[in-house]
Amino acid sequence: MDYAGVINSAFDENPCNYFSKLETDSPGTMMIMKKWYPTLVLMMVFMLGFGICSAEEPSTMPITLKENASEPYDDEIFLQLVTPVIDGLTNSRLNSSERMDVTSVYYSAASMKVSPDFYPVAENITRLLFYLVSSSESYEEVDKDSGLAIHNDEMRDSLKAQAKADLLAAEDAWRGLVMVYPNSTLFG
Repeated sequence: MDYAGVINSAFDENPCNYFSKLETDSPGTMMIMKKWYPTLVLMMVFMLGFGICSAEEPSTMPITLKENASEPYDDEIFLQLVTPVIDGLTNSRLNSSERMDVTSVYYSAASMKVSPDFYPVAENITRLLFYLVSSSESYEEVDKDSGLAIHNDEMRDSLKAQAKADLLAAEDAWRGLVMVYPNSTLFG
């Protein structure tokens, strides 16, 4: 068996999936993996550090808004529910009271039936709400004086990376909403 070919083909396809490809090809490749493991680990750390592979993806939303083709639609009710909350937010880092309010509105809004025309705006609103809460929770955990993040550098770094990924997802959703909320100072 051409082990170099297996290693190169596994690495060429997607460097982030290198180890899973090696484990499934054949039992003999595990021997090579054990021999080269320290080098491969250092290589993966290097790739993650320089952004070749992404370590953190935004959190997964538990409920996503569904587009509905049949009437009646809740578009007006949706906007009446979310607009006061969004207008009340002045900062992307929410305190615990704001997080509770935003979480409640997120779950209510995500379960509503919206029209196909309104769906892109509504989807950005639910994404904004969810990712603001998620990033704020991660940042709060990092800023605590106790807990895992204070004693574990890896945990703190992971929480910071997750918070940043979620905040970037919130900012991305916000870009699709600026025209709906032109006076908001949320990311201004």
